[in-house]
Amino acid sequence: MDIKGASVIVTGAASGLGNATARSFAEKGAIVFGLDLQQSIDKAAEQGIDEGITLLAADVTSEDDVKAAIAKATEAAPLRVVVNCAGIAPAARIVSKKGVHALDLFQTCISVNLVGTFNVMRLAAEAMSTQDTVDEDGQRGVIINTASVAAYEGQVG
Repeated sequence: MDIKGASVIVTGAASGLGNATARSFAEKGAIVFGLDLQQSIDKAAEQGIDEGITLLAADVTSEDDVKAAIAKATEAAPLRVVVNCAGIAPAARIVSKKGVHALDLFQTCISVNLVGTFNVMRLAAEAMSTQDTVDEDGQRGVIINTASVAAYEGQVG
């Protein structure tokens, strides 16, 4: 799929893997919208925001935030690629010297990493489904989900 001039959304784009992914798409000529929390965007701005990436404050667990970001991306050009890189990994033991792992911390992790990813997928797929196809196979776009190396290598917590 030719991504030159197409809209691309990357979640977690203010830093780390998300930022590297967003930069790569921008270098290939895509119109890149990076979603991240406002505090992460503010921190990235202190270091300088990469050229070709528009960072949008959005919480991936918020339907309204994600819908607004998708609307901006689709106004610019057809949305052809979404990459989910947003995620958190609070390091905490189930039981430590400080006590039992806080349930709300675990719920937040599940909310961002699982529910947030699904939220972005479903809303992006809806937007892509209304676009013109790019080939005879009927393709309209692609959604890519990333995961942590913690799936293969045990981490604290």
